[in-house]
Amino acid sequence: MVFVALLTALPAAAGKIQLGDDAVLNVNVLLHPQMQLVKNGAPVGGVGTDFFLRRVRLLVFGSITKRLSFFIDTDQPNFGKNGDWNPAFYIQDATVAYEVADKTWLEAGFILAPLSHQALQGAIALNTVDYHSDLIRYPLGVGKVWRDAGIQVRGFAGPLTYRAAILNGVEGSRLENGQVVNPDDLPRFVGHARYNVLGREEDLFLRGIYFTDHPLLSFGVGGDYQYSAIATASGVHDAVALAADVFLDLPMGADQELIFQSNVFSWQQGFDNPRSGTGFFVELGYRIGIVEPLISGEYFNGRVDAQDLLTLRPGFNIWFQKHTFNLKTEVAVSRAGDISHATTGITGTAQLQLFY
Repeated sequence: MVFVALLTALPAAAGKIQLGDDAVLNVNVLLHPQMQLVKNGAPVGGVGTDFFLRRVRLLVFGSITKRLSFFIDTDQPNFGKNGDWNPAFYIQDATVAYEVADKTWLEAGFILAPLSHQALQGAIALNTVDYHSDLIRYPLGVGKVWRDAGIQVRGFAGPLTYRAAILNGVEGSRLENGQVVNPDDLPRFVGHARYNVLGREEDLFLRGIYFTDHPLLSFGVGGDYQYSAIATASGVHDAVALAADVFLDLPMGADQELIFQSNVFSWQQGFDNPRSGTGFFVELGYRIGIVEPLISGEYFNGRVDAQDLLTLRPGFNIWFQKHTFNLKTEVAVSRAGDISHATTGITGTAQLQLFY
C-alpha cells in the first residue's frame, strides 16, 4: 500500500477506484503552466518572454494486495518552451513494490536513484519552483531524469531510513576511439541513509514542505558508484558521487512553519571532466498561512577551470490549496563559467501547480 499512502496523503485522489478490499486504482494529473521573463532573451537583446508547460504528467498507481503495489507516471516536460511543441513523451517512473516485512519494501523497475534528499523529492511537493538540477550531475547517458532501471530495498530501522539500489548504470561498450567503458558490464550501486532526529519522512518521494504540525529534522548521506564508467581525454574513470544533506520543517505557531534544507554534492568523473566538482544549495522559507517568502542559492565549483556556477533565487509562494493548487515565483540571478568575469543572467519565473 506504499504508493497509495504516498499520494493520497497529498490531495484527495481524483480518480480513486476501489476494486476490492485491498485493491485500489488511482489516476492523477500534474500540470505546471509556467511563464518566464529572461534578460536578453529577445532576438534584439531585450527581455524575452516564454509561456509553456514545464510538466504534464499522468499518474497511475495503486495496490493489488496489502503488500503488493505499483506506481507509473508519464511526462512531456517543457512542452512549448522556446516554441518547441515536440518534446519527447516518455515513462517517468514505473515501479512495482512488495512489502517483504513490516515497513520494508523490495522495489523493482525504473526508479529514482537514492542519493540525497533533493534527488528523492517529488515534483509535486517541492518548496521551490523547481529542482536545483544544475547540481545533480549523474553520468551522461545513464537512465533518464535521475531514474535508472534496477532493484531497491527501502525501509526503516528505528530512527534510521535507508535505501539501497543496484541499477543498470553505464552500459559496457567499446568507444570509437578505442576506450572501453565498464569493460565487465558491472552494475551501478547507489545508497542513501537518513537519521530522523524529529519525526520521520515516510514518503517514497520526499517533500520540500510538509505543512506539518509536528517538527521534522533529519540528516542524510548518500553514495553512488560504478566502476570504469566514464571516458575522458585522460582515460577511463570510475563514476563516484557523495552527498550529505539536512532537512528541517519546524512549526512556529498557528498555521506557520520554518523550512530549511541544504544538500552538498561531490562528483568525481575524471579531473578533466566538466561535470566533476563540488556543489551545494541552501533553501530557507517561512510560511504564514497561505503565503511564504523564501530564498535559495546554489554554488558549484568545477574541477575544470571556468566551469563554476553561482545562483541566487529569491521567491514567493502562495499555497491556495497546499500541494493541490499553488503559485510559485522566483527571480534567478546567476553567473556561470568564470564567475568573476561572467555576464549576470536574470530569469523571472512564475509557475502554477495543479495536482489532482
